[in-house]
Amino acid sequence: MQFKDVIGQAAVKERLALSFKEGRISHAQLFFGPTGSGVLPLALAYAQFLTCTERTDTDSCGKCPSCLRNSKLVHPDVHYSYPVVTDSKRGFKKPISLDYITEWRETVIPFPYLNYNDWVGAIAENENKQATIMVEEAGDIVRKISMKAYEAPFKVVIMWLPEKMSAVVSNKMLKSIEEPPDNTIFILASEQRDQIIQTILSRTQLIKVNRLSDDEIANALMHRKHLSEDHARDIARLADGDFHLALELSREALGDASHETEFLNWMRLCFNPMKSMDKLQAWVDGMHGAGREKQKQFLFACIQTVRECMMINLADRQLVKIDNQQIQALDKFLPFVNAHNMTPFVEALNEAYYHIERNAHGKILFLDLSLKLSRILQIK
Repeated sequence: MQFKDVIGQAAVKERLALSFKEGRISHAQLFFGPTGSGVLPLALAYAQFLTCTERTDTDSCGKCPSCLRNSKLVHPDVHYSYPVVTDSKRGFKKPISLDYITEWRETVIPFPYLNYNDWVGAIAENENKQATIMVEEAGDIVRKISMKAYEAPFKVVIMWLPEKMSAVVSNKMLKSIEEPPDNTIFILASEQRDQIIQTILSRTQLIKVNRLSDDEIANALMHRKHLSEDHARDIARLADGDFHLALELSREALGDASHETEFLNWMRLCFNPMKSMDKLQAWVDGMHGAGREKQKQFLFACIQTVRECMMINLADRQLVKIDNQQIQALDKFLPFVNAHNMTPFVEALNEAYYHIERNAHGKILFLDLSLKLSRILQIK
């Protein structure tokens, strides 16, 4: 993967390329940013840049043998570490990353903006299984970096989601991260920096990866998914800087207007459910039949809509991301979002989104959520 394939993050790319040019490469770097910002794609592109034999001042060439091997995640001097799960059927009682290297390549090459749930779904039969970086992984990494590089000037270790290391594993990795063998570079790609122990953080150079802008996401969707500009911009606004979510939202042809209309219809039914129970149950049945992906998209659109309503009511209108026509559509609903019910409103929607991701029964979830929101709407 080249820097040019990474969406946005121009300042980070420039910083990484300049540090190489000036010979100021830190032996341990922590890329940290929110989900969908591109911490893993940046790590992959940086590793390719470091090992490229024909690099320019700003990017790898993408054509030399080293780049071609990196593009297939098979470069002998670039090693990968990531959370794994036990699998008794395959004899993985104490698994290491190498046990899942085939799945890693099959998942990451076409979709480098994956998240933790995508990865667990690719390697575990049960999506509720927890993936972690296990104790045995530390020993395997130490063994790999103790060997001489095959062909590149650097040995590179990319650790994706280092926050999934337990304290025991982290402590075993401390010395290697603090004093690695010559020409060894650790690149840690984290989406939850606050869950990494301080002793690891203190031994790395911190590189912040910012949330993507709406323009960057919209342009990526137009060029990579061939969406219309209006559709791409609607999705970008909903995604709120998360390209992973933007890709999920792009899978459905629903536009933002249909989400807003559906949301307002639902709120009318929730306002007094005892008087409209038949219609509410019919709505719940319809949402249940829509499928998990549409349910997730709808709930996320609802969360964003509630937040926009709060911004309209209590904050600077310049911070609102919806246009005047959309504000007018929400006009009658705006009085029902206030400082007292905003937090429980969003928390209820977030919790529902979390459970839908984990295969909760749609009919039960949406009926229960509707009754919760009915009570929340009455808070003044």
